[in-house]
Amino acid sequence: MRIKINQLLFLVCLFGSIILTGCQKWEDHNDVTDQELKQDLFVQIKGNTNLSKFAELITKSGYDKVLASSRTFTVFAPTNAALASLDAAIIADSAKLSAFVGNHITTQTYFTTGATTQLRLKMLNGKYQNMLNKSIDVATIVEADKYAKNGVVQVIDKMLPVLNNGWEVIQTDASIPALQKNYMLSLFQKMFDPTNAVQIGINQTTGEPIYQPGTDSVTINKFWRSVYDLKDESKQFTLFVLTDAAWTSELNKFKPFCTTLTNNADSTTNFASWAVVKDLAIEGLYNATATTDTVLSKFNVKVPVDKAAIVQTIKTSNGVIYIMNKVDVQPRHKIQPITIEAENYRTTSVDKRGNTYFRDRLNPVTGKIFRDVNVYNHGTVLFNINYRVNEVYSGVKYKAYWVALNDFNGGTAFNQKLAFETPTANTFTLQKADGYTAVNANVYTEVLLGETTLPVYKPVLDVYLTAANSGAAAVNPIVCDYIRLEPQF
Repeated sequence: MRIKINQLLFLVCLFGSIILTGCQKWEDHNDVTDQELKQDLFVQIKGNTNLSKFAELITKSGYDKVLASSRTFTVFAPTNAALASLDAAIIADSAKLSAFVGNHITTQTYFTTGATTQLRLKMLNGKYQNMLNKSIDVATIVEADKYAKNGVVQVIDKMLPVLNNGWEVIQTDASIPALQKNYMLSLFQKMFDPTNAVQIGINQTTGEPIYQPGTDSVTINKFWRSVYDLKDESKQFTLFVLTDAAWTSELNKFKPFCTTLTNNADSTTNFASWAVVKDLAIEGLYNATATTDTVLSKFNVKVPVDKAAIVQTIKTSNGVIYIMNKVDVQPRHKIQPITIEAENYRTTSVDKRGNTYFRDRLNPVTGKIFRDVNVYNHGTVLFNINYRVNEVYSGVKYKAYWVALNDFNGGTAFNQKLAFETPTANTFTLQKADGYTAVNANVYTEVLLGETTLPVYKPVLDVYLTAANSGAAAVNPIVCDYIRLEPQF
């Protein structure tokens, strides 16, 4: 019994010693944490001898006052060794220095433990950096998650230089080939924008406001508006820029598909240039070491990327630019099928909304629900619906199809016409002499209307669905689910 009591007393004493030791260690930990949490970010950075150069830059730029404020920040602080190669011109220029220091500071707190997927952080200078695990851009976080009372310090082994965004590189970098650069810079135009306009009166006839000249428009680039805004720092883009020889080669490839009515060489070159350039950018980063050798443009065009054709890589603040001596896009990939949803028309020859129906139907062939447009008992001779299609190429044959469900006319077929440019044109080869195609009852599949080749490029093509040359209800309906124009190569 005495032995058991002695053993029990020994265990109690041992356990108590462990608790006291653990408490002492926890108190030591708390002392460290408490000291860190009593210091603001700048005091903590200044107290780290390995960050003394960065502390000097913070003071010189005025960011010491920012980091001493009550706001919360994460500071990616480069070591003295990382700053050894910093350009003296940056230190001497207050604007450049402010941008450089601000490129290492972001609002809120970001810990490495919370960066298991890539975070895109907005820095105080307006640029963005990518953080993933213990890395920020190309720098490695060598001392992680160091607390302060108003944020966290991440010590990094490389500085984060301030880079130009993609558009700034196009404008200012002398290594960008001239032909593509000049074309992209030629795409500026003024657009009406009353947001900040100064109103100076009202048009007494129309009742519309009159704005002070020069205040009611903004200058914008067509590439920003229609493709990607390469100035946007919050996103990442990959831009392929062709050498002058490669640009000329692509341009000549697509000129036959961009022929103008007057055979104007400048207009043809302009249309072909747009056809080429609009597919040379993608959203996101293309890694030249990736196994994929094809990317999809915004317009779903397959763009081959021959890694051997990359002659220069330029890193930007919002992506990357590859200068290429070849990008061989195939016409069959660029010139794609055109689908027109018939219910999404632009206008009609006569207002017949009271006779227009938008119908939901189940297609037993595809097993899918579709919506079509049906204009019935409208009483108008040659009534027509207008659509507009952008960028329709010349010199390529298009086959035309529609799905037109006649399930409402008592089993009686009627005729309607698909026409380009004018409502009564006989556009397609398989059409009758009058240009019409029969719409038979209960046909759920595509019907081939014929084929045509446009002699000239159409920046905007008017397409018409035209009813019969009759006022009779059973003779002149219009009905259509969709129209499809399929290029032939």
